Amino acid sequence: MKMKIGFFGALCLLMSCAVSRKVAYEGVYATVPDFKQKIALASWDQREQVVNGARKPDFVGYTRSGTGIAYPMGTDNGMPFTDNMSSSISLSLSSQGSTVAVVNTQSAEKEPRILEQLKKTNKNRLILIDCKDFHTDGYGAISLMYDLQINIFSGKGDLLTKKTFSGKRALGGSVAWGPGKYKEYMPEAFKKLIEEIFDDPGISSALQN
Repeated sequence: MKMKIGFFGALCLLMSCAVSRKVAYEGVYATVPDFKQKIALASWDQREQVVNGARKPDFVGYTRSGTGIAYPMGTDNGMPFTDNMSSSISLSLSSQGSTVAVVNTQSAEKEPRILEQLKKTNKNRLILIDCKDFHTDGYGAISLMYDLQINIFSGKGDLLTKKTFSGKRALGGSVAWGPGKYKEYMPEAFKKLIEEIFDDPGISSALQN
């Protein structure tokens, strides 16, 4: 009887790890400068896991079982991560007086086509975020791996500046106690990254009138 109970408990634990956990990256409000600019924005998913079809566009990272088996995590609303990225950045910029038009993209699209779609919005500044990596992972202690290339163009499509933000950041959790309050610290890390990008002198200067 004890053996059956133990087996059932282990099975439940394994099933709970296998269920894909969700993280809310939509509606994240970041404090950004008050550019008061007319902006068109596109986030382009070029993450290897998505481009090669191994993961769906809503992929945001992995959660691991006690034996280290990785299970994919998705966005809370089921939308592509880059759509969530664009909506949160749009919210943040709009709250500071900018007018933002979001152009949603597919990972299979080519950069020239996306740029043409941005130009058709007739905005003064065009932002293309090339998302080469963004996902969390870790056995207990969780880290964020990111690689975002920020491209700022004039309304006519002339490149004003380009900068890459990449690295690995420890977020929270521990080997002993697991990932902890990941639903809080993951969106918070995303928020801080948005703020870092738009506070960058080169990015900020390119978005000024």
